[in-house]
Amino acid sequence: MVLAVIVVLTSLLLPGLEVARKGARRLVCASNQRQIGVSFLIFGRDNNDRLPESRFQTVNRPANMMALNTGDLDDEVGVAGFDGIGMLWKERYIDSPASCFCPAHRGEHTFERAKALVGETQGTGPEVAFCNYHYTGHLKRSRGDEFVGPSRRRMSDPNVILLTDGLRSRSDFNHESGFNVLRGDGSTFYQADTGSKFLNSIPTDVNFDGEMASEDSSGLWILEIWNELQIDG
Repeated sequence: MVLAVIVVLTSLLLPGLEVARKGARRLVCASNQRQIGVSFLIFGRDNNDRLPESRFQTVNRPANMMALNTGDLDDEVGVAGFDGIGMLWKERYIDSPASCFCPAHRGEHTFERAKALVGETQGTGPEVAFCNYHYTGHLKRSRGDEFVGPSRRRMSDPNVILLTDGLRSRSDFNHESGFNVLRGDGSTFYQADTGSKFLNSIPTDVNFDGEMASEDSSGLWILEIWNELQIDG
């Protein structure tokens, strides 16, 4: 009888505990993004109010704007080195590089893997290391046919979006019901994914782990999500 009661109570409590865990991971994720927001601010003060350059953005590869480095790709991206958010890692604007990684991430883009890939090579290794957050870039979206427009500044506008949770593949979609977003003023909000609209638009698997030659490079699903979020305010 006692065992039966314990089983019943456990079955009632476990779902609630899992909900609490998911909520806690989401809060830690938002805290990580706010830390990155502070890093953007300090970087901007040291660099004429500019944001870290994303070479992947300049060559229209939004799917790889989660990357910390470019890898040794021998293509138009240029010489291998740190890129985008990775510039904050390189110059230690981020107190702990682990803040670039969400505790809810279920894929292969872990802190341990990234640290092994870029930590010993200063970002010049042959493989691309991805974090768990998607940088929206140092350039504005163009209003015409081109992918990019003029340079963005590190702004205090809460309508400008600098960072979202990963959108590269479904395994990069860290939270099942939505994703955290970092605004230009350093605040964050949670964008609910009602009916899994955003999640269903993201590929289940991307077969271009840093191999740019095999990438279609479009990342149209990312651009569509960013358009809906109106990342430039």
